Amino acid sequence: MESQKLEWKKEWKTEYFREIAAFANSEGGILKIGIDDYGTIIGVSNPSDVMKKISDGSGSMLGIYPSIECDERTKVVTVTVNKSATPVELNGHFYIRSGNAVQEIKGRAYENLKTKLKSVSWMDYPVEGISIRDLDPNAISYFRDCISNTNVLSSEKLSGTDEELLTRLGMIQDGQVTRTCILLFHPSPEGIIFGSETKIGKVSGPELLFQDVLGGPLITRADRIMEILYSKYLIRPITYDGIHRVENDPYPLASLRETILNALVHNDYSSSISVHIRVWDDKIKVSDVGGLPFGWTLEKLMGEHISLPFNPKLADMFFISGLIESWGRGIEKVLKGYAHQDARTVKFDVSLTEFSVTLESLIPVKYVGEKTKDKAHNVQSPQLTLLRFTDVSEGRAIGEIVSLLGKRSPSSVSRDYVRPLLSLGMLEYTLPHVPKSPKQRYRTTELGRVYIQSLDSRN
Repeated sequence: MESQKLEWKKEWKTEYFREIAAFANSEGGILKIGIDDYGTIIGVSNPSDVMKKISDGSGSMLGIYPSIECDERTKVVTVTVNKSATPVELNGHFYIRSGNAVQEIKGRAYENLKTKLKSVSWMDYPVEGISIRDLDPNAISYFRDCISNTNVLSSEKLSGTDEELLTRLGMIQDGQVTRTCILLFHPSPEGIIFGSETKIGKVSGPELLFQDVLGGPLITRADRIMEILYSKYLIRPITYDGIHRVENDPYPLASLRETILNALVHNDYSSSISVHIRVWDDKIKVSDVGGLPFGWTLEKLMGEHISLPFNPKLADMFFISGLIESWGRGIEKVLKGYAHQDARTVKFDVSLTEFSVTLESLIPVKYVGEKTKDKAHNVQSPQLTLLRFTDVSEGRAIGEIVSLLGKRSPSSVSRDYVRPLLSLGMLEYTLPHVPKSPKQRYRTTELGRVYIQSLDSRN
């Protein structure tokens, strides 16, 4: 029978997210879809669609990730919800489980929960169902090495297991990792926190020539962005000083790196909007949606000021790892690289919700244009080859794709080729609800076909 921890529903409706939120705000529970009020098993006609709606909605609307399974025989979908460490809100309302019914919290109880909610920032919320075991140990190891080089933390605080270290730093609460921790160390944070990937695009006028979508741990993201910019998007023309070859940087390295780090640290990740990096032949623009602190102006930002990060805990982790300072000198460091470049400038576009920095290239445009077009054509080849290869109804296995591209590592092929195309919607899983299944295959979508056709017609 239905009880405090068990609820039956004949079919799935969006309004039943209240039940999921109520279970999370109480002692947890199980919601079964495909059973009527009398306990008769009916099943659902489209379990995969129902599972996807529940999974997507729970993440985007509630910020939790319950376990979702389907009995292949009965077609009953089971949603298992654990008790949340923090209040779960649904469209500004809070619900709890009272007996076998859902009750909205109002009055004093509502105010108490709101007070508790406000005391914890969105970034510091622990996420249901994610633990230390889901994090990338290589990213944590990199973080440890960075901290060791800065000497900000004592060896005593750095000692112990990864879980003990992250717990001491506030990244883990009651055994659950926070959103900040997921962003920093999860191998695929973009699959949990929507919009946390970084988008890079080569632009010519209104046309997007090619692009990349970078996910993965935020702690190493700046290095990976710099690497892909210089290997794919930027030209370093060679000149000679006597007999010595000189490779000229198109942008002051410190200015570009600081601009990228500032965007990664200050972006509002609750907005589901990515950091965007647009590259033209003569400039590069880095944009985030963190905006200015309330009451600040561009004049105040350009002058001497204290550090007031949009994401304090995230900024703190970047600070102790030595990647940024905490003295409000980011703008100063960006401008310093252009101090002796009279004909080149830095432009800032700011508001309460957006922040963009545009750096002008130090390299003449006439040199860059044709070289960039050649590089774009070469870079597109692996993605195009992959999309053509997977354009079959049964899809292709990762091993087949690895062999096709002449690579050795399935993980690097997945990271560099498969996952970016999945994020763009040009590639899809043949088993979308079990992405890690050993039987998983990948198939070109209609959008991918349109993309291929557009490039073919252009050539």
